[in-house]
Amino acid sequence: MISISGAPPNSLLPGPPPPPYYDNYSGPANPECFLTLDSSTDWAGQSFTTTTKYNLAQIELWCKKGPGSNVGTVYVEVWAVDGNGHPTGEALARGTILDADVSEDYSWVSCDMDTFSCTYYVLNAATKYCVVVQGPTLGVPNTLIWACGGDGSDYPNGDQEWTINGGGTWTTDTTRDQLFRCYPSEFMDNYSGTELPFVAVKLDHANDWAGQSFIAMKSYILNRIDILMEKGVGDFVGDIHIGLYHVDENEHPDIVGGALATGVINDADVPTDFAWVPCSMSDYNLVVDTKYAIVVHGFSLNATNFIYWGYDNNAEFEDGDMEWSTDGGGAWGTTALQDFLFRCYSA
Repeated sequence: MISISGAPPNSLLPGPPPPPYYDNYSGPANPECFLTLDSSTDWAGQSFTTTTKYNLAQIELWCKKGPGSNVGTVYVEVWAVDGNGHPTGEALARGTILDADVSEDYSWVSCDMDTFSCTYYVLNAATKYCVVVQGPTLGVPNTLIWACGGDGSDYPNGDQEWTINGGGTWTTDTTRDQLFRCYPSEFMDNYSGTELPFVAVKLDHANDWAGQSFIAMKSYILNRIDILMEKGVGDFVGDIHIGLYHVDENEHPDIVGGALATGVINDADVPTDFAWVPCSMSDYNLVVDTKYAIVVHGFSLNATNFIYWGYDNNAEFEDGDMEWSTDGGGAWGTTALQDFLFRCYSA
């Protein structure tokens, strides 16, 4: 049975760090205001409305465990909400907190959102979601305690949620708000993949050009692109060229229009085992909701000196497609069911 305690807030939490956390309720809090989860069917939640669009990478909870408790593995999830503001459907993103991560004194406990083999989830702007916390081995006396603020007026567009039947029926308390912080990834537009091991496209000719299109999530200054890639052992691949392009009327890279931004990865920086390889780009102002294409090629590539660009064939990335050319960007083919792995960074 979930245990609810409440009192008016009367103190600020110590030492809140500066951003980069985005959506959050960091207090004020009161030691007498909390939810105690002491059953596997006790689930606690806090709804929130996003202030911007971003990749959710980590969630922090102001929480503790009961004296002598072993909370096992605790799941921290993000759910969509229904018309009543309750969690609905299934978890969109999930991370885990282990017993060793939680002390018997209140602290901010961080949780990476990576259980679904993906290191982020894209939250849309001005959209309501709910952070849900539950643990399959919680019970008496192994309890998890999640602190809250007591009057609800300090956090707009979100409320405390709780259920005692594993999400079957939810109750909202508009007078309380659970303490949480959402952190974005350091990268912006990206596709980081959903399956391991990654498969890859081999580029082994100077005329082999590969591309990945995407739609800018917001307007920002692009100054770096990371590519998940490797080269053959002992290979000399020379300079690998990375270009950003508009797309043409067929949504292929518009090579004729010229590169909007360029960068070079040196041979020495290309690993022989798959890794994220950064490439500094000339600054370019991306415009929100505009489609672009990243293009990768190398003039020194040949049958014995080649690179692989990792891709995912789950078709999870909805904002773009894999592009390929065997004549140096003259003609392009599209593979809609596969997506190259990339990350764009802002200046």
